[in-house]
Amino acid sequence: MRKSATRFGAGLLAAMLLLSGCAGDGRKTANTGSKGTVEVSKPNEFPIVEEPYELAIFMQKPTGIENLETNTFTKTYEEKTNVKVKWDLISGDVRQAINIKLASDDYSDVFLGFGFAASEQSAYYDQGVFIELSDVVNEHGYYIKKMFEEHPDAEKALRHTKDMLLGLSSVSQGYEGQAPYKMWVYKPWMDKLGLKMPETTEDFYQILKAFKEQDPNGNGKADEVPLAARNNRGGEIGLDMFIMNCFLPWGKFGFNNIDGKAVFAPIQDEAREGIRYMRKLYEEGLIHTDSFVMDRARVTALGENETPILGAATGRWTTQFTAAGTSERMNEFVAIPPLKGSTGHRATPSSTGYGGTTSFSITTDCEDPAVALKWVDWFYSDEAWWAKATPGYRPAKEGEIGTDGTQAVVAIEPSDETFDGIQNTRWNFVPGYSDMDKAVKVKDYTIDATRRQHSYEAYKLYEPYHLNDVVIWDFPMPSEVAEEYLEFRATFVNAIDAGMVGFIIGEKDIDTEWDAYVQNFYDLGLERYTEIVQNWIDTLD
Repeated sequence: MRKSATRFGAGLLAAMLLLSGCAGDGRKTANTGSKGTVEVSKPNEFPIVEEPYELAIFMQKPTGIENLETNTFTKTYEEKTNVKVKWDLISGDVRQAINIKLASDDYSDVFLGFGFAASEQSAYYDQGVFIELSDVVNEHGYYIKKMFEEHPDAEKALRHTKDMLLGLSSVSQGYEGQAPYKMWVYKPWMDKLGLKMPETTEDFYQILKAFKEQDPNGNGKADEVPLAARNNRGGEIGLDMFIMNCFLPWGKFGFNNIDGKAVFAPIQDEAREGIRYMRKLYEEGLIHTDSFVMDRARVTALGENETPILGAATGRWTTQFTAAGTSERMNEFVAIPPLKGSTGHRATPSSTGYGGTTSFSITTDCEDPAVALKWVDWFYSDEAWWAKATPGYRPAKEGEIGTDGTQAVVAIEPSDETFDGIQNTRWNFVPGYSDMDKAVKVKDYTIDATRRQHSYEAYKLYEPYHLNDVVIWDFPMPSEVAEEYLEFRATFVNAIDAGMVGFIIGEKDIDTEWDAYVQNFYDLGLERYTEIVQNWIDTLD
């Protein structure tokens, strides 16, 4: 693994990742690495090793921690495990730092906290950078295996195929991220105008018209903004994810897995109807004209205007368009359910679809993968969750009722620690596991309590309409087609963006120019792009 050719290939890979997201050169290695040079304890027994051991970890310098060397938890965990961490910390341009690292003669033992997508993980594996973790998890894991048993979807998301586990990540069963593409409306206006929660896109259209025409803020001015978003197509705060999923399954990269067949959604008739609906809203002044160029600051300025002017906005939660922590306005927006469009479709996709990102990977330079795996395994325990918990968190007392209306497990008291505060007593950067109880069985005494309750109610609204394994996000492509796939993906994302926005704002006529829009995708290579995606679908169980 230390041969210069491999280092050069990995460095070249990193340079390609810097430009395109990921790639690979097709050279595979048998890098499973469950055996090592030192004797380790049995699963979940401490210390991990009898003699002091140094584990080299490569990661971005964590925020909010004064000094990792003197951190209280650093010393505590070192005593518990007999493993001392050699921190290889970076700051600034992360991709450039990874590039330099992989071109060097030292990968470190562990990559921590980088959030590699599935395609990146497989490319790095092909280059001989990461090891496959199945053997070492099966032999030395304890809490990780327990988590996989309790939450099999987590293992499914992390595994590229039934035989490939290239990394680990935090797994949370929290409700706020289960269906992130939500629409929120300003409840005081709904109440004032006597409006009911919508069930269809036509209902929602009538609500937006009422916001525009009936002066719900009562100032005698036509200053209401019925609906606004920011430049985030394919994301939580963009318009398309909520609205298009009222007409067909829709995701950022365009492809769906429909009964084992790769289907390119943007050219379907149902997509045309969804875009036509957004054109109608825009043409009638129901969508803020800058919704495809605005940043977060501008949307928040609308949401926090002294006189309420914003009627509806998209987002995972309300603080994506209001001020977090200090805003009363954030508590005045409520979620509407997924809506049924003219095509009869009504759904909401998950945030990741196939293949999750990973934040912990063991490299081929690690002589003792068992030590590295056992070092991270404990962080998936309940004990570790409490050790990492933010000040103010405590076990709930008998009679404290959680968000879901049952006995709470966690209580949250107001804390003096601020979001930008510096502490030196705990770690906030290691992956872990949080089950659903710690999300819904929470008694919150902080200013965030109402927002949390509204988010839980939104989760219950969206849960019946959740799509599973339909929208395709990222996946591990074979190295021989990696570069081609990434070029297609970037090109097609741009074409989807340009086409949708052009139709919505009226630069293109959806009735007379739709065929040309569809043909453009074929001219860009849609048949070959579909073939690559279909070949991957065919590998699924």
